[in-house]
Amino acid sequence: IIACEAAAGSPLPAAEPLLLPTPTVDPDLIPEAEAKRRLADYGLRIPKSHRAKTPGAARASAADIGYPVALKGEGVAHKTEAGAVVLNLMSGGAVSAAAEQMPASSFLVEEMITDAVAELLIGVVKDPAHGFVLTLAAGGTLTELMQDSVSLLLPASDAAIEAALSSLRIARVLDGYRGRPAADHAAILRAVRAVGSYVLDHAEGLEEIEINPLICTADDAIAADALMRRKDWMR
Repeated sequence: IIACEAAAGSPLPAAEPLLLPTPTVDPDLIPEAEAKRRLADYGLRIPKSHRAKTPGAARASAADIGYPVALKGEGVAHKTEAGAVVLNLMSGGAVSAAAEQMPASSFLVEEMITDAVAELLIGVVKDPAHGFVLTLAAGGTLTELMQDSVSLLLPASDAAIEAALSSLRIARVLDGYRGRPAADHAAILRAVRAVGSYVLDHAEGLEEIEINPLICTADDAIAADALMRRKDWMR
């Protein structure tokens, strides 16, 4: 799922001055754990995680984190399609067996985030004509199914971000649909602001960021997956 599909949403007003496009580069795929660390420095909530170089090390890392865990193969942009992600692993044997089957030579072991109210996508891509485009959308398996997205230019005010979230069809779920718990809107806003702040400070060399899914619970919003494409020497 590529965040450059953001243009499908309806643009909303953004704060001035807009962040102008930077020179286009041939970007590198930043390892997921490193991408999350950089965004966490700006306030994005991320799961507990360990990196591992072998299936045995992944098994040991899972025991340290506590079950259930998610196992991901590193160096793969779209892990689900490539068979490089397995969720809800409940034992060390399951972790090492899953790692041995993955098309990867190193792994990321993460705690599973439970009690999700909804899943969102936060995406940013550099548009050569307009600057950096922020997309908010229904996330996870619903991203392509619902095509429920809205786009605005960075930087964006809190009011513009909140209006964008409210315009999504999934907003009814975020608000607590049919008696279910509502998502923590303040936590979602903090997550979007964290991504936006990173972009403002590291625009040179950046081509794309995608958080999908951002798992929204009743009291938090956690980035379960993160994709970042940038030229690191420009960081």
